[in-house]
Amino acid sequence: MTAYKSFSAEIFEDPEKIDLLKQEAIFYLEKLDAHWVELLAQRSDKVLSAATLEQFFRSKERTEQISRTLQYLLVFLTHIPGPDEIDEAPVNPAEQFREFIRYQVDLLLEDDVKKAVFREVNNLGALDDGNVWDCQERIFSTYRGLRERVAKNGGTITQTIAALCDVLEQLSLFWLQIKQGNLRRARRSDLYLYSLSRIVKYRCQRTVGD
Repeated sequence: MTAYKSFSAEIFEDPEKIDLLKQEAIFYLEKLDAHWVELLAQRSDKVLSAATLEQFFRSKERTEQISRTLQYLLVFLTHIPGPDEIDEAPVNPAEQFREFIRYQVDLLLEDDVKKAVFREVNNLGALDDGNVWDCQERIFSTYRGLRERVAKNGGTITQTIAALCDVLEQLSLFWLQIKQGNLRRARRSDLYLYSLSRIVKYRCQRTVGD
């Protein structure tokens, strides 16, 4: 079993390791916030081109979506809301969680994201005129499958969250596989999304099975 498949499986029943992972994820989120505050401060007195501004705010939006997804996973790690809580909440957390994941799935069709995949495959010496189509088809097939699954409704709130965590797990796994399972080259966000989604899904499934 590859490292990225085993590193979270071993901690499903270990509160200390789960708590450590949780603290690491919280620290990661704090660093993300500090990073954007610093970048905004650096650009406050500069005149930037329209293209640069568009790229900056697009990157910022993507990071914010990742942060919100991680924040929901951390909340679900502690507590899965019940039907009464959902009814009383101003926003349905499961549906908002769905939208955050849908956003990340939709990014697979963005040109710069597809180019990033091509670069990774090309760095492995596996991309040429003969298999560019295969790479494109892999991206679209992943998108199509995950997009269909993230749109599905049905079941209890716990089952819904479990199903959405499975979608997020598979999306994160796609990116980890693109990195050939090299944890040192993988984005920290993908590692946390993958690990936390697996744990939350496991807890949801265990709750449903009880």
